[in-house]
Amino acid sequence: MRWQKEFTLYLGAIAVFAGVVLWAQGASPVVLTVFGGLFLVMLAAFVWRVARPHRVLVVGSPSPALGALDGTLEALGYEVRRCAGPSNRPCPVFQGHPCPMTERPVAAIVFREVDEVGRYAPCGAAFSIPEVIVEEHLDAEPATVGRMTRVGFDHGPDPVIVAMEKMLT
Repeated sequence: MRWQKEFTLYLGAIAVFAGVVLWAQGASPVVLTVFGGLFLVMLAAFVWRVARPHRVLVVGSPSPALGALDGTLEALGYEVRRCAGPSNRPCPVFQGHPCPMTERPVAAIVFREVDEVGRYAPCGAAFSIPEVIVEEHLDAEPATVGRMTRVGFDHGPDPVIVAMEKMLT
């Protein structure tokens, strides 16, 4: 996600530089207006990308581990939204209804307890966003299939956030 912001800003800078070069060479006002407009569009796109909050949906029962994950995400600038998950209440997506969360997250992190069984929460599919499944006591390397990654939580929140950010880029 960060590269998209930088890329937009670089395109705007290139448009300004091209406009200045064309102005110095005596280009027509129409051409200069086109490059000025291009710069303003790129600047507006950059501001929109930076100003928009990046929400992450964290699904699972409240626990100290999820508290640490929430704190780390917030420290990195993400806005955290919580859901208790299908093991704690009926999930409307499993019943064929839309998810009641009206704010669009950029990723979903689904935390599963050791003894939890059943299907994974379908948050990624419901919003068409990347989903990171976090399982306690999973020592394997993160495994990615499509837009879903499974990662262990034994080493703290950092591997979870790295897996999520890899899927966002």
